[in-house]
Amino acid sequence: MGLASRHSRPDSDAISSRPSLSSRPLGERLWSGLIGLLVFITILVAALPIFAIVRGTSAGIALATAGNASLLSWLGLELALVALGMGAFFFAYSLKYYLATATMLLLGFFGPGRNGSGPGKKQGLSDLARIARRGWSAKAHSDGNRTRWLPLGYEPFVSIHIATYNEKGVVGRLLEACSKLNYSNYEVILVDDSTDGSMEILEPWKQVDRFTIIHRDTRDGFKGGALSYALRNMDPRTEFVAIFDADAVPFPDVLRDLLYHFYSQGNPRPRPLHEVGAVQSYQWHVLNKNESWLTAAVRTEYAGSYMIERPFQQVLGSMKMIAGTAYMIRAGLLRELGWGRSLTEDWELTLRLYAKGYKVVYTPYAETPAECVATFGRLARQRMRWAEGHSYNVNKWFLTILRSPRLSLLEKAEFIYYGLYYLQSALFMLGSAAWLVSEVVLRVQIPEWTALLGWSLLFSNLFALPLMNLGGLLLEGSPRRDYQGVLGAVALSFLLVPFQAWASVKGLFERREGGWFRTPKTGRITNRVEHLPQRRSLNRWLRPRPTTPNAGGRRASRAFRLVCIAAPILVLTILGIGAATAPTVLAANVYYLHNPGGTYTMDSSPTNGTPAKFQMSNPGATQTWATAVAYTGQTVPAGSYTFTYWTSGQGNATVTAALTFGYSATATCAVVVPIASWTASLVNGGGSSTSASLPAVLLPASSYLCWQITVVAVNNGGLDLRYDAGNQQTSIATPSIVVPEHGSPLIVLAILLPLLAGQLIRKPLRAKARIR
Repeated sequence: MGLASRHSRPDSDAISSRPSLSSRPLGERLWSGLIGLLVFITILVAALPIFAIVRGTSAGIALATAGNASLLSWLGLELALVALGMGAFFFAYSLKYYLATATMLLLGFFGPGRNGSGPGKKQGLSDLARIARRGWSAKAHSDGNRTRWLPLGYEPFVSIHIATYNEKGVVGRLLEACSKLNYSNYEVILVDDSTDGSMEILEPWKQVDRFTIIHRDTRDGFKGGALSYALRNMDPRTEFVAIFDADAVPFPDVLRDLLYHFYSQGNPRPRPLHEVGAVQSYQWHVLNKNESWLTAAVRTEYAGSYMIERPFQQVLGSMKMIAGTAYMIRAGLLRELGWGRSLTEDWELTLRLYAKGYKVVYTPYAETPAECVATFGRLARQRMRWAEGHSYNVNKWFLTILRSPRLSLLEKAEFIYYGLYYLQSALFMLGSAAWLVSEVVLRVQIPEWTALLGWSLLFSNLFALPLMNLGGLLLEGSPRRDYQGVLGAVALSFLLVPFQAWASVKGLFERREGGWFRTPKTGRITNRVEHLPQRRSLNRWLRPRPTTPNAGGRRASRAFRLVCIAAPILVLTILGIGAATAPTVLAANVYYLHNPGGTYTMDSSPTNGTPAKFQMSNPGATQTWATAVAYTGQTVPAGSYTFTYWTSGQGNATVTAALTFGYSATATCAVVVPIASWTASLVNGGGSSTSASLPAVLLPASSYLCWQITVVAVNNGGLDLRYDAGNQQTSIATPSIVVPEHGSPLIVLAILLPLLAGQLIRKPLRAKARIR
């Protein structure tokens, strides 16, 4: 039996046996030289702002020691240097993105493979059609679908682990996809912590061969805790573990494609690449990419990261990060390391792997379709969790990684890039504020740093990410419609700045990480998805490897520069206020009814107290429960409200009741303004539920949430509503409460305002020129 894959044959037999440069084919040597030249030029260009900072610092010291300059002049110069330092910091990232984009586009469209052969049939820039599969050689071993395969003689046992929490909208399709894998020796273990009725969907899968469904009553350890539970329950024969998130829909050949990268294609049979600890592939967020401008922007972001940045890391042999889903890891290694409890358990696992001397391999060609986050609020909370957990682990592992003899200098350099990634947002806000004060208020500039250089630095930083995202779409062969997301991704990067800034600084200095916030999935699919078209030369390069501008430019108008500075600062200030007041609740809210000491309250914590009851025996009887805290103003999105209840009464007794979920300006909920209201027939028994789907509603600031039941009619004596007990957890589940999205249009203003101002400023200048 063979291990099938659609990939080409590598030229190296093991990661550790790197061939010398002189022994490589001429084509590979030429391309390696070109990449080296690009890196060298990049380093030289990156040094330009550093030279300016050194000269400016010298001038500042001279001003301070001369004693003939005012304090404001000296302060303005130092602030200008801070702004330039932040600009140079972003410039380093921008140059890396430019270098990665140029390298991967050259290799993807024009470069030879590592074996020195040409790219075969070219796939030009106009090739925008997705194809399910593309074979490269008529001589390739085949399983009937023109797929490559490795003749191992057996199929290694693979255990697929899935952690879910309130994912009933998407978990069914994931299990369906897992049941259709074209691989025979595997199992699926799903650990579910849900409270939303997901088990009703999961229950039938308990009877399906090779599927194990486990439900936990707590969220101990969050995702890492659930995966630890799966690890303890997996088959002892397991050699590899694959991880998928609930919104993923893996292709049938995903296991074979991931397994392929743990072996070299040596003769007479493939040999294990022992240094490869894990293989990460493309989280291909395309299932709902056409749902809105936001999903199109998110999809574009991932294209740049997963088709340009990560492949570039693989080509260079630098550090690659495990990304939480769509990856495979050695089971023995996972048993040894176990799962952590970090907010970013994938980043933590990456650092632990590299600290032990293992490597992560990246390939975009085991891509796994998944959903894009559909609202800005959910995206902001997700990125805040990522930023906090990422910075926390950087602080925790910083010295360990840099001191480790098991990492190369290039891997350590990439770790530093990774480490500062989310802190860019905080430094961006600091640099922008320093620039605003020094340039506009104090009117001080760095000696010999011209306006032309300043604007060049600004625009070089501004265009780096859009070009990288565009390059990713080109390498994918994406449909033309996908390119509309490039501008949206630019807007999104600015909108997320204050949220990521706060979370990254918080994670860097906190002793313990904060709570976990789940990102709800819609379950919507707007696009049919097939495999990425593969580029032969690019794929071969991704196989595991052995281990002075004119200073006389005219100054821009001061008014124009003021507008360019003030507009984004205004936007970031408003968004910063939004970040500081962002709700701390993201997952679908479940409010449990309580009656402590005769007060009727509700909150998100179930209790095991003395059972309470509400007698529903007389029409007109009303009871209201209220939250103890007021909520900030925000949008409650459209969705389902579900009332799960326990009752007692005679036989077939029923109660017709008016159910209202709303808000009030007072803690007693004396006047309830409905958010969701419907009439239901409540029945006798335990664990029954009734629900209604309603549109989005704006929740005013300082509002208390209320749940009200009014008896309309009774039958056979009515019922008693039971609640506030261990086995009688009557509750109301609502849609997610998200971050307000009213700031989104401001980014358009930030982009358009400088352009409009420029036109208005240039008109009177032209008029003056004509008069003269």
